[in-house]
Amino acid sequence: MRTVLVTGSASGLGAAVSARLRERGQRVIGLDVRDAEILADLGSVAGREAAVAGVLDRCGGTLDGVVSCAGLGPYEQPEPIISVNYFGAVAMLDRFVDALASGDAPAAVAISSVGGAIHQLVPAGVLEACHAGDEKRARELLAGTDGNTAYVSAKRALAQAARRRATAWGERGVRLNTVAPGKMETPMLDALLADEASAPAINAMAVPLGRSAPADEIANAVLYLLGPDSSYVHGQVLYVDGGSEAVMRPDEV
Repeated sequence: MRTVLVTGSASGLGAAVSARLRERGQRVIGLDVRDAEILADLGSVAGREAAVAGVLDRCGGTLDGVVSCAGLGPYEQPEPIISVNYFGAVAMLDRFVDALASGDAPAAVAISSVGGAIHQLVPAGVLEACHAGDEKRARELLAGTDGNTAYVSAKRALAQAARRRATAWGERGVRLNTVAPGKMETPMLDALLADEASAPAINAMAVPLGRSAPADEIANAVLYLLGPDSSYVHGQVLYVDGGSEAVMRPDEV
């Protein structure tokens, strides 16, 4: 039986991925701030350490998959967003690469966002601070901005971080890819649509397929990247967004 860690397992995409994995007979170790096997706040170093200890205790030092899904929405304050959505997310990848390397056909998936493609919103120096592991500096640079700026910055940095790890992880036999969802039907989307400031931009978002996607539909892409059908896919960002990123960046290939 394969064992997969899913962070953010209590709701939204994390819950959908967890349910699909269990349907396939796989063991899921769920991690979240509530309603999960392991309770931990990935916004702090102490919370990340507690998460690592709890997961390793339950998996015995071996994982076959990791889905780094936990995150805050763009309606939260910028400093917690960058701490959870980038530094917490990357910690859940890096701290478990050893456990993955001892697993069976191991693979990990980081959850970014189509918003990460909007590089124009990222303040100068934020991505560099993220990749240097300087959480304090990243928080300082984002202080006084808004939640959407921090969200886009974190999701872009996370996708870049996954690609930058392709060589090191590949040499250890561990695949690492990113899924970047578009308009996805989760509590986060509900909150954005209920907010007068956010709703107009969400409603105006170009989606060539003309609809949003249930979380289960995005989960299909995550399961693909975790499984044997994607055995030669590594270091990639898969936009599962109904075509939104293609509209924003038609010439990026």
